[in-house]
Amino acid sequence: MLAADQGHERVVELLLQRGAEINKQNSDGGTALMVAAVKGHPAIVLRLLRAGADTKLRTEDGKSALQYAREQGHSECVEAFRQHIAEVTANHREAAAGGAGGAISGEAASSGSLGSLPREAVDAALQGDEAALLAWLDSGGRVNATCRAAGMCGGTALMAAAQEGHERLVELLLQHGAQVNLQNSDGYTALMLAAFNG
Repeated sequence: MLAADQGHERVVELLLQRGAEINKQNSDGGTALMVAAVKGHPAIVLRLLRAGADTKLRTEDGKSALQYAREQGHSECVEAFRQHIAEVTANHREAAAGGAGGAISGEAASSGSLGSLPREAVDAALQGDEAALLAWLDSGGRVNATCRAAGMCGGTALMAAAQEGHERLVELLLQHGAQVNLQNSDGYTALMLAAFNG
């Protein structure tokens, strides 16, 4: 379990480095930060906060990531918010002498222009089978193709690999041009799915 957690943290880091929109919201208004807080992944919560996740965003039911962490009883996630606030406060004090910062933007997957992701490619991505996915890509498969299968409607191979924490496969797909900010039919991005599974 610890190995899976570490794998997902690295996948989150990789997706952030590749420009994943940290504040992109799904169809219910949820963000990667909210997903990590709900699922109880404090290291991912802290990493997303440090990367600029907006703590003021709310879901359709009006709740923030911190509220979800508290409701779910994830004290380590609540502590990650406290730690981040302490770090920001300290940085603001230091910035009184001089400092700096940054921001980001995304699109929804439209299966017509991206192609169709076959079940074999979905299975390869979920299982971390690099050889099978490379063979599919080499035979003309489109890296941003979307799946219509139940449970993964509108999902891409990148989303499946990120969801399962397959760091090397995520890197391979990104090298082949996978679009990091595509959303599935529920509005989830690869970053949200990686945060969800920790």
